Amino acid sequence: MGLFSKFKKDEKSESIRAKYLRRFFLITEMAAGDEDLFTDIESTRTRFEHSPELSSKLAKEIDEQIYSLIDSLYNTMNTVKSEARSQAAHRTLFKIDNLIQQRRGLAKDFDVSPKSDFVIENGVLTSYVGNGGDVVVPSEVEVIGEKAFYHNTSVRTIILQEGIKVIQDEAFYLCKALTYVRLPSTISRVGQSAFYSCKALETVDVKNGLATIDYYAFARCTSLKQINLPRSVKDIKDKAFSEDKELPRAIRKQIKDINSKALD
Repeated sequence: MGLFSKFKKDEKSESIRAKYLRRFFLITEMAAGDEDLFTDIESTRTRFEHSPELSSKLAKEIDEQIYSLIDSLYNTMNTVKSEARSQAAHRTLFKIDNLIQQRRGLAKDFDVSPKSDFVIENGVLTSYVGNGGDVVVPSEVEVIGEKAFYHNTSVRTIILQEGIKVIQDEAFYLCKALTYVRLPSTISRVGQSAFYSCKALETVDVKNGLATIDYYAFARCTSLKQINLPRSVKDIKDKAFSEDKELPRAIRKQIKDINSKALD
């Protein structure tokens, strides 16, 4: 039985989301002859399927954009041939992934963590002493200091507020439980080995403003599937994404276009 066939039902009884999930399954089936494209479509479809259902106006606007792109992807799979089809499909998948990431960000608007969870000296967060979980760094912080979260095993989510300018070297080195990071538009640089070997990290939400990703910044993040690189990123150092095998093809190409050695 094909992937799509098990989802056949009366469309009149479906929600819009369910309808487009069914269409995504059909698109996945249509790519069965192209192993790389099939894998990337299935990866994006899974993220879409497991993204949280949100009711805010902004979330609904993002959903409309995703649905429109799924329609575009379906048309591409039906009408475009061979290599051109793969290239066009990957461009659309990249846009869908970015929108899914934005939706996830909307679901991560937590309260600011208690100031007692942080050691802050002259605007530099030098150490985290809280209990982990979902951490929102207070806006008075301007710099995430070296090894501030070094080898932490309990932080799952990091949200950095507007005003934070730099993540210094090894700030989140070997944070074993970390799965999601949101960087503000005020961040200009992610330091050397800042997120090195955060092996559970899946998503990094980057706002336009980041310029430099330093050596080994996201190296050995072996679960990393999504990082949006805005146009402001001009400098990615060698091995910044070394051993990150789960990154989709479109993101890998974007990284290589800036520095061909960043994935070595």
